[in-house]
Amino acid sequence: MAATKPPLHDRPERLGLGARLTHGMRDYGLLLRRHRVILFVTMALCLLAALLYILLSTPDYRATASVEVQDVPAGAAGSGAPTPSRTDDIETLMQTQLEVLRSRALAQEVARSLSLVGTPAFFQGMGVSRPKLAAGGQSQRQADEERTITLLRDHLEVDLPGKSRVIRIHFVSADPALSARIANGYADSLIRSDLKRGFQSGVQARRFLLGELDGARRDLERAERELAVYAARNGAPIPPGADMEGASSTNSPASPSGSEIDSRLAQLNSLRAQALAERIAAQKRWESARAASVETLPEVLGNGAMQELMAQRAQARAELVEERQFRKDAHPEMREARARLAALDDQAQQMANRIRASLRQDYDIARRGEKQIADEIADVEKDAQAARGRSVQMGMYERSVETYRMLHDSLLQRYRDMASQAGFQAGRIQPLDRAVAPDNPFSPKVGETMLFAALGGLALGLLLVGARHAFDDAVTSAETLAERVDLPLLGAVPVTGDNPQPSEVFAPIARSLLLASTGGLPRSILVTSAQEGEGKSLTLNALARALAALDKTVLVLDGDMRRPVQHALFRVAPGKGISEVLTGQANAADAVIATGVAGVSLLPCGAVPPNPTELLATPALDDLLASVRDRYDTILIDAPPILGLGDTPLLATRAQATLMVVEWGRNHHGGLRTAVDRLRRTGGVIIGAILTKQQGRAFDYDYHRGD
Repeated sequence: MAATKPPLHDRPERLGLGARLTHGMRDYGLLLRRHRVILFVTMALCLLAALLYILLSTPDYRATASVEVQDVPAGAAGSGAPTPSRTDDIETLMQTQLEVLRSRALAQEVARSLSLVGTPAFFQGMGVSRPKLAAGGQSQRQADEERTITLLRDHLEVDLPGKSRVIRIHFVSADPALSARIANGYADSLIRSDLKRGFQSGVQARRFLLGELDGARRDLERAERELAVYAARNGAPIPPGADMEGASSTNSPASPSGSEIDSRLAQLNSLRAQALAERIAAQKRWESARAASVETLPEVLGNGAMQELMAQRAQARAELVEERQFRKDAHPEMREARARLAALDDQAQQMANRIRASLRQDYDIARRGEKQIADEIADVEKDAQAARGRSVQMGMYERSVETYRMLHDSLLQRYRDMASQAGFQAGRIQPLDRAVAPDNPFSPKVGETMLFAALGGLALGLLLVGARHAFDDAVTSAETLAERVDLPLLGAVPVTGDNPQPSEVFAPIARSLLLASTGGLPRSILVTSAQEGEGKSLTLNALARALAALDKTVLVLDGDMRRPVQHALFRVAPGKGISEVLTGQANAADAVIATGVAGVSLLPCGAVPPNPTELLATPALDDLLASVRDRYDTILIDAPPILGLGDTPLLATRAQATLMVVEWGRNHHGGLRTAVDRLRRTGGVIIGAILTKQQGRAFDYDYHRGD
């Protein structure tokens, strides 16, 4: 038999996004309205708890002192103009000061400076009792000190307002005067500790500078000694202030100075130029004399003795020519004339040779003189190079002495400045505002506490509502039924006991079934429940009687083949039934029996089969329903509970409609949702539910629940 499907507007998956959001908001609104008592009670309890906390709490007073943190302590010796710090350095500095404020050492300093250890007024102002003698061998003084330091650190609050260099120091206690006193004590102790650290760092700096100054003085003395020794060894003038120790033991000869070497070198260069010119002139004269005839040399021709000798030779030659005209060559006077002419020729030749030899000698002398001057210049240049090396080395020694002297003077001046300003330096931490005793308590804050309590109560209430909605399937009204399993409630009845219920109670539900589908009363209706004991069999029996009272013919089919009870409710003897019909042992028309109620017939279970699920899965069940469908206005099928059994899904696929029976206030752990989902997945069409065993106020039918 074809099952009737719900209309499209009842299927949330077919709705648009806006419609789904509207539907969801409406469901959440209904959920909150239904559980508004939980919200109100939770919020009221939280507000009451907050009010009790406010009334029972001891008022606390918070006093605030502030200090300013500077980059460099004002007046620090040698600090010069303060350089701007980077943002990271400033943040690191501020965080360091915050940690100093929270430190145990500063808490001990505050306790000591304010004499808080063992003071009853301090423990009374903090709202605690004085500690008893602690175990482990501690004295009372040690126990008081430990407790005092713990209280100071626990009730101290420090913060940085924005990106400023101001630190706010808060202290909270039950005594406003004590809060102001301790806040100011923390500020004073922070300033004193900063000054103490600055003084100690100054002492350490002076010690360090004194050590560096001694080292610089030793280096200066060593450099001056080395300069004096080098100057004494090389004959250089010793600079004033140089250490003469060790210099007097050296007996090195004085070396020429650079100016003397330069003047000597200039003189030698002038002489070398002159010698070069003389050598070139002598070389030219010699080369000319060597290549030309002796008698043609200018030196020969210009020699007076040579000229006289040549004149004598010319006269002798003339006389010889003249005598040859008168005498023969064998004549004694001719021989004598020739001999005299030859003697003059020999004398002239010897004199010319001597003159040419003198030219060679002049050339050799000029060349040796040039070489001698060149050798002397080379020696002087070596001396000049050595002098330059000594000058460079001397300059290095002098610069070393000057460097060590400047370092020594700088360290000495720095040490004098620090020594003169010791004890007169301002600290890095400067006071800004002093704490005053507050007039109004800091806590408890009534407005904030009540607001947080209201918000916490609202959140807790929403959490409880959500938890109940998620884990509770109990149905107590039409709203909860629609919320849990999205089913309409056809009616609520007080079904109790094991006896048939009056049909008058189910008359409204029977009339609702007449409008359950477009065709009127469904031809077959399956009645089931999520669990056993919810009253489904009694509900089906009463519905059959109510429909019969409306002039409808009804066939009750007892499909609960595990625990059949319909024959007992109608008080008829069980005979052959569904088991025999499905197994072919009987005919359906023969198995239907009268119930004694006009218009109501019964098809009992018959023999209880060992495997009801396999029996219901056979096609014989369809043949059974087809054979009896046209004889009655509707067939009411009593099915076993859904959970744990497979019979009901098989029966639901054959029925036109399914009716859920839900016990009032039951199904707390998701059983109802599981049962309905299982039935829907198998194709069953659930038209509504009947709430049984109702308690509390009467059912208020809402005609607009489907809108």
